[in-house]
Amino acid sequence: MSEKEHRVGLEVEERPEGLFDLLWLTLPVPRLSLFFPKEMRQHLRAARREHLLAVRSLLDKAIERLEETEKPPRKAERVKIE
Repeated sequence: MSEKEHRVGLEVEERPEGLFDLLWLTLPVPRLSLFFPKEMRQHLRAARREHLLAVRSLLDKAIERLEETEKPPRKAERVKIE
């Protein structure tokens, strides 16, 4: 393995737009399948899945907001009252 693959690092990427910068953390970790019991690997996999589902829900909401701005405004309708 190269030196880059074993590097521990912390890097801040300053973003000119928005309210947040990005923090990149690099840590070498052993392969999970070599050291952790099967049950733990299953829990970690489920946690990764939940994380992706959370990101999906954020994306879905962002898409909904975008689509709402694309819809033409509704026109008022007359309703007869008897």
